[in-house]
Amino acid sequence: MSQYVDTPTRAFVASAAITQFSLVQVASTGKVSANGLATRPIGVAMRPAFADGDLIPVKLLPGLGTFKGIAKEALAIAAVLYTEAGGKLQDTAEATSLPIGIALEAATAENDIFEWMPLPYGGPAAS
Repeated sequence: MSQYVDTPTRAFVASAAITQFSLVQVASTGKVSANGLATRPIGVAMRPAFADGDLIPVKLLPGLGTFKGIAKEALAIAAVLYTEAGGKLQDTAEATSLPIGIALEAATAENDIFEWMPLPYGGPAAS
């Protein structure tokens, strides 16, 4: 039987360790993992997963309100954000990266946690 979630978050089983605030993708197994450079994320991990099998809440995209994310690099307020390996966000449009949001806070270095807002439609991959 199928299920239906009418909330901005849903619980998923992790397929590996996932850092809190990472973008996540879902596999055909139904498990989530940190999002990759060229994959469209389904949401943001709201708690860390420490191992395969951990149950974590995921704030679903496009979602309500704003999100916290992990910077791949320094970025400015209002920068267009793109997917990056490891579930991080960057303002560099690498080949095959996908536009995903707008930075609402600046990040000064890699691994900074910052606020961002999803784009209503991410658009095609960067070229």
